[in-house]
Amino acid sequence: MVLAVIGFGIWSGCGPAAGPVSGPVAPVRIASLTLATDEMLADLVPVPSERIVCVTYLADDPAISNVPGRYPEHTPRLRDTDLERVLSLAPDLVCVASYSTADSLKLLERSGLPIYRNEAFHSMAEIEAAARRLGERVGEPERARKLVERMQDRRRRLADRLHDLPHRPRVLFWSAGFTAGRGTTIDDVIREGGGVNVAAELGLEGSAEISPERVVAADPEIVLLSRWKADERQSRIANHPILRQLRAVREGHVIAIEGRYLTSVSQFVVEGADRLARALHPGRFAVEAQP
Repeated sequence: MVLAVIGFGIWSGCGPAAGPVSGPVAPVRIASLTLATDEMLADLVPVPSERIVCVTYLADDPAISNVPGRYPEHTPRLRDTDLERVLSLAPDLVCVASYSTADSLKLLERSGLPIYRNEAFHSMAEIEAAARRLGERVGEPERARKLVERMQDRRRRLADRLHDLPHRPRVLFWSAGFTAGRGTTIDDVIREGGGVNVAAELGLEGSAEISPERVVAADPEIVLLSRWKADERQSRIANHPILRQLRAVREGHVIAIEGRYLTSVSQFVVEGADRLARALHPGRFAVEAQP
């Protein structure tokens, strides 16, 4: 299950200048070893660009990535374990994940490469702040400002459209025995999409395990699922020996949104909230065509 949420923190910074920037010198050879930074950098650094020396092997997977085809074919697609290949590319900034292994981080530290580490994102606001920080770090503060303004403008327009709803349905996110409570981006997606997060009602925080029996007792009006390529999770929940008893399942009130939006920890998370809002409150969008 993809519920990890990612933020950014600077460990160090040096390298050839790519233009005037306060603080660390702007890097000219950036290695991205997280999907979140693949997606952010696609809008922060003009692509195609030789400044991006590698991205993750997930970047072109349309089931999970929002940037397939955005990077040139000759840009290497690597795993975070391909450290020798990363080092051979001579980056002057490496974007790593909070879940990178200690051995990998030690090797990078010993190499003397500047590291930009992803920590935890717990909200859309944290994603926006991270986009600003990454933009500053790679010498593209203006692009970062515009990216964040687009996110905020879209969120404001969605809030305006939904502000006087007579009813906000109770929504429970379900993924293989886990849900998303307070302090998660999915909690934001549900609230900004015009719903009430049942997991938050239950007092759950973060990515939390939840039993099918507790789901049935909570009786959500809507079950929210991530849809992945070749994934039949929606049919599996309908055939689950316990969850099929849910009123929401029996009445077909199951919403599946593409995982690349719903569980995104980049600027594309706003698309998840928009799609949920359209599914929950189609009448509020009747005057415009679905994008």
